[in-house]
Amino acid sequence: PPYHVRRGILQTLWPWPGRPRGGKFYTGTEVKAAAPLPDKDDGTYEMLYETFNRLLAQWTDSAARLSAFEELIELRAGTLIGCVLDGLRIDMEGAIEILRGKNDFTTDLERRRRDILVAGLENMIDFAAAEEYTMLCEIPANIEERDMEHYDRIFKRYNGYTAEQENLDARFAAAMAAWWITVSEESILTFMTQGDERVRPWHASLEGVSYPKRVFPAELIPPIEHGCRCYLTATGFGTVNGAIRETSAEIRINPTFRESLCRGGRIFAAEHPYFRRPLSPSVRQTVRRIKQKFNIA
Repeated sequence: PPYHVRRGILQTLWPWPGRPRGGKFYTGTEVKAAAPLPDKDDGTYEMLYETFNRLLAQWTDSAARLSAFEELIELRAGTLIGCVLDGLRIDMEGAIEILRGKNDFTTDLERRRRDILVAGLENMIDFAAAEEYTMLCEIPANIEERDMEHYDRIFKRYNGYTAEQENLDARFAAAMAAWWITVSEESILTFMTQGDERVRPWHASLEGVSYPKRVFPAELIPPIEHGCRCYLTATGFGTVNGAIRETSAEIRINPTFRESLCRGGRIFAAEHPYFRRPLSPSVRQTVRRIKQKFNIA
């Protein structure tokens, strides 16, 4: 499976058949809805669960427990990073090429592309660590064999359906960013919904809101909530100048999505509940080690 990181992120997150090669973004004229949840898991969940069970089995051995937990973070980070790269339509080889380039860019588009890539990878690594650490903190200091079903439920709450939706949100945010950097700064961007019965009322209230790209609010760039299927369209300035309208000061904003990867921000902002708990020194070290693999530490 493409997102597995059994031997570490850089070793296994590599090109596979069907993915574009090289450090280029491939974009269309607009970004539409995120894909539906898959009917079958690709094996990632089983690998995470296997690692989690090993962590529990080695609970009294602090070194072995830490090693298993670090692997858990790497696995989750690998999945999220794979989703971002999918959204950007770039493979791992191309990503490493861009990251190693640092300041060796000849165009503003290349610079913005690297900024988006760095922001996305950093956020996914930080998010994976925060997610798994929040889960770990729910496990009691002294585990009991009779409570294994309870520990399973804790694991599934963080790494099951919720994690799959986070994967889709990350992929969609990255796809939006790939499109965004190809759109002229003078364009008018318009917020659109899917127009069906699944559209949330407050998303529907934004239908047709338009701004010049250079001042389009980051908090209104889809996804603006988990599972958001909204999208933006771009039109030349002269044709829609009269259609611009201000959004209400009372408009509802989901703080988790107040930033946007399109503007070099985070996909999941600091207001996400997982970021409320400070990481332990050992987990912070794991995060730094993973980031160093991408030259972004």
